[in-house]
Amino acid sequence: MESEKEYFGFINIDKPVDWSSHDVVAKLRRILKYKKIGHAGTLDPFATGVLPIAIGSATRLIRFLSKDKAYEAELDLSFTTDTDDLTGEKLKEAETELSLEEIQSKLKQMLGNFQQYPPLYSAKKINGKKLYELMRAGEDLDLSDIKPKTVFIKKIDVIKFAYPYLKLDIECGEGTYIRSIARDIGGHLTSLRRTKSNNFDLTSSIRFEDLEDGDLAMQDLILNASSSLALPKHIFSRKEVIALQQGQRVYLDDYQDEQTSSVLQCLDQEEELIGLAELLKIGSNYQLQPKVIFA
Repeated sequence: MESEKEYFGFINIDKPVDWSSHDVVAKLRRILKYKKIGHAGTLDPFATGVLPIAIGSATRLIRFLSKDKAYEAELDLSFTTDTDDLTGEKLKEAETELSLEEIQSKLKQMLGNFQQYPPLYSAKKINGKKLYELMRAGEDLDLSDIKPKTVFIKKIDVIKFAYPYLKLDIECGEGTYIRSIARDIGGHLTSLRRTKSNNFDLTSSIRFEDLEDGDLAMQDLILNASSSLALPKHIFSRKEVIALQQGQRVYLDDYQDEQTSSVLQCLDQEEELIGLAELLKIGSNYQLQPKVIFA
């Protein structure tokens, strides 16, 4: 493949175990012989599953992707660890065996907006330094400096339970730590598979084994950028497209106030994505202010 050719869109990778998100990007650059690649959401190395990859100028769209996530998580409730997962050191054994009713009661309290403390081994910053860096350096931490964060959990259901092992189906918003859920129940995370992320799911994912076979061309891998964005669309005339590409605002004379998003996808007459613009209401009129526009 010619690296100088501009590609545009997303590739949905099923991340293997023991690879960091950075590893995936680095390996993809070598396999695809293409440098302009970025990932849309970090997964811990021991986790697997959906990792959206932006290709070419689609890297500029990452921040506009849907933030919803879904996971299948397996927990061991017999003891906790310092990292809240299987990679850490054992801290404390469970004093009693939790029943299914007790577990479901704990899970119910996490639904909706929930105040969640991050794991001590996380990228959460304290006084400008990441928690995991402070922990690995052996520094004494003032735990009162660690503040909880409001996260949103849409669904958290038990798939299977046979003490001490628990399997959960979780749908949540951005920034939710599944390791913290395991800790708050009273155990640690033993495996994690992301089944949905940023409007992508496992059905459209590609395994690295299939990539390395070399049978798939770049065009076969790339998912349409516009279809990957959970944002409303609006088609513009050639004149309006040129105005947007020049950074000018465009009036929407016939716009109906039915959208919940403040950002619209801008499509040309061929329904190709030319960028994103912010919807502004000025008096009774609507205008679009370009945010990300492709020439």
